[in-house]
Amino acid sequence: MMRSGRYLFTALLLLAFLVMPAQTAQRDQGIFEVRVKDHRDAISDFSKLVITIDEISISPKPGLQFWQTGWKDFTPSPETIDLTQYTGKESVRVLRASIDADSFDAFHLKIKTIEGLLKKNQRTVQVKNNLGPVKLFFQVPVQGETLLVLDLTVLDLSDHPPRGYELGIKGYELYTNGKLVDKIPPA
Repeated sequence: MMRSGRYLFTALLLLAFLVMPAQTAQRDQGIFEVRVKDHRDAISDFSKLVITIDEISISPKPGLQFWQTGWKDFTPSPETIDLTQYTGKESVRVLRASIDADSFDAFHLKIKTIEGLLKKNQRTVQVKNNLGPVKLFFQVPVQGETLLVLDLTVLDLSDHPPRGYELGIKGYELYTNGKLVDKIPPA
């Protein structure tokens, strides 16, 4: 009888330890949001500039267990956006996710395709993708929100043959809990 009481106590104790990490993990989450807009450089040459985003990746800051770090990938929604619709202060949300609160040191907006249609002659034009990983330290606080607004830009480099139109990043704005914490280029 005493033995079955110990088994029951041990089983309840194990169950409690299994449930506790799940509840702790829910509390140790924050919101990570990414928005995209286009800087005004050569976007006015286009009647449409549709990009398809493959994924958005962030790199956890390596800590004591640096061998366990790797990029965390997220699926954007929507995947396809027309950058001509999001210039100036207008932006579009491409990611909003609950993630484990942590420190990060880089992000990467991976583009699958770019389809440009010029205003002047209504012909399609190839736009080279110059986006790559960007080194940026940021945190997603516990039960907080981190917002990253990416300012993309299309440049017309056709006066430097054989170059043409190229998509790159002009800068970003980083907000934590609604407060601007970093901006490139600085205002």
